[in-house]
Amino acid sequence: ADAMFDALARVESTAGRPGAGTGPDRTGTAIIGGGPGGMAVMIAAAREGRIEQLAERGLTIIDRSATLGDGRLGEYAITSDSTAETFLTAIAESPYPEIAALADAPGSRIIQGYKGALGVPLALTPPFLRELAERITGIAERAGGRILRGVEAEHARRLGGGGWSVALRLPDGERRELVADNLLIATGGRQCIDTSRAEKIVGQTLGALAGERLILSGDVIRTGGMAALARRLADVRAPRIAVVGGSTSALSTVALLLKAQPALPLGADAIRLIHRRPLRPFFPSVEAAHDEGFTDFTDADICPISGFVYRLAGFRLEARELLLRMLAVGGRVPDPRVAMIDAVRDEAAARTAIIDADLVIAALGYRPNGMVLQEADGTRIALAADAPGRP
Repeated sequence: ADAMFDALARVESTAGRPGAGTGPDRTGTAIIGGGPGGMAVMIAAAREGRIEQLAERGLTIIDRSATLGDGRLGEYAITSDSTAETFLTAIAESPYPEIAALADAPGSRIIQGYKGALGVPLALTPPFLRELAERITGIAERAGGRILRGVEAEHARRLGGGGWSVALRLPDGERRELVADNLLIATGGRQCIDTSRAEKIVGQTLGALAGERLILSGDVIRTGGMAALARRLADVRAPRIAVVGGSTSALSTVALLLKAQPALPLGADAIRLIHRRPLRPFFPSVEAAHDEGFTDFTDADICPISGFVYRLAGFRLEARELLLRMLAVGGRVPDPRVAMIDAVRDEAAARTAIIDADLVIAALGYRPNGMVLQEADGTRIALAADAPGRP
């Protein structure tokens, strides 16, 4: 938030308030996307009591849906990788009374019920996130900001004198232009089956190895995804499932498979987790890691500010607990239904696991929903998000 405010301070905005004067609407900053990403900036501003400062410089938030705050989080049947306590820091000791008052709201009480747990079920988070977004955007609107709901930002063109021209499509199909000094693009991410098929692993593409047995982890971890997977494997007495990837989504998928209700008929090593980089658990300190008997880290893996071990690379909450079990850390017993295969160290085992699997789940991360950006002459600006492979 500080970096954005500093950038705004360096820009001499001639925009004024959105909609002022004739010609296209003008704004200082346009936030494209009102889901968790776009709201994160607004939450940071709220914690510092600076929503009005941002709005008075010209602020427009644009989202294609009618409700803000939660994006598509409520569609997922897994737990968050943030604790309930982390969610609640968005309202704790807020300088805005209407935000602080959310502590007694029904959505907040749901989140509070998961304090000390391994995350919050994502399906239960929308009431809290939506109400928080409503309170924040209400403050912004009173200070002169504008919230455009149900509006699609189709593309943005760089202006010769600085700033951007954003092409908007309104709910009734009418098209408008918004001129913004700054763009913040927070349009979420997606998985791509074509990218997953083209992914190279053990010398071949995943599509060539898995064929029609390949599905995306995002389709499994969404609500109803496990039921669809169970139907697909209904005629298989002892299914074998390969999960390819070393991300949080990979471990979340494995955790969901293990606790499916009704349970899948999984035997020993029925789930093969195939990864290419070492899988590391997060620890809040070196002492905490040593207390668990975990020593697989160096000084370079310790954050010099917080003292956290594997601060960014380490798995947290439910994914972390599953990994600790699989690594038999601290006396934990690995689940016999799961086997980990390092595809770099044992290409043959990884290839066999994929070929022999009844179902192969690609958990290879997400690509940004990159917005179309153009130069002043209309030529498209090349984005890494649009490039093939894994940019």
